[in-house]
Amino acid sequence: MRLTSNTPIADAANSIRDLDNESITVLGECFDPNETGYVLRAVTDYLIEIAHGLHRLTVTRDAIGTARCLALCVYATHIRPASIAFSAANGELPALRMMQAALLLCADARMTLITGPFPSVGHAFIRTGTVDTAIGDLLERGLLPTRARGDLYAMKQRISASAARFHRNHGSGIKGGNRNENMLALIASDAGEPWRETAAAFAGEWKVAA
Repeated sequence: MRLTSNTPIADAANSIRDLDNESITVLGECFDPNETGYVLRAVTDYLIEIAHGLHRLTVTRDAIGTARCLALCVYATHIRPASIAFSAANGELPALRMMQAALLLCADARMTLITGPFPSVGHAFIRTGTVDTAIGDLLERGLLPTRARGDLYAMKQRISASAARFHRNHGSGIKGGNRNENMLALIASDAGEPWRETAAAFAGEWKVAA
C-alpha cells in the first residue's frame, strides 16, 4: 500500500517501501538502490556514524579513507571470499569501532587480537558455545552504540542485495578474477570514483593498518 498524499512524510514512506524494488525516485531522480556505488557510499557513511556519532560530519579525510577501504572489502565478502586483513591499535577507538561494525556486516570474517608485532606462531582460534552466542543482544549493542540491531540487519541485507545484482551483471569477470585486487578492482570499476582510487590503494599491500 502506498500513501497518496503529496507531503514530505508520504514521499519518504513511499521511498522506504520502494527499497526492494528495482528503482526508486528521490527529488525527481530515478536510480537503482542496489547500484554498487550507492551502496558503498551508504556503508561508508554508516561506518563513520558508528565510529563518530554526532561528529560524523567533522571527520578528516583519513577517517573517510579508512571507512571506504572497509566498505569495499565488506562488499567483496558478499560476492566471493577474500583474504584481506586489517588491524587497529587499542588506542584508536574510532578505527576499532569501524572494524567491529565492518566485521558484523561481512558475509564471513574473523577478528584477530594480536598483543605486539604480528606473530608467526601462537595464533589461537577462540570459540564459544551455542548458548553463549545466543546471549548477543547487549553485547552487540555495546559494539554498535549508535545503532540498533535492526539497522545492522537492514544494512547487511542491502549489501547482500547489491552484491547479488553485481554477480548477475559481472558473473564472467568474477570467475576470471583469482586475486583479491582483481575482485576489488572489478567492484571499483562498476562503482566509479572514488572507489577506483580506494581499490588502487590496496594493490600490493594486503595487511592494512586502520
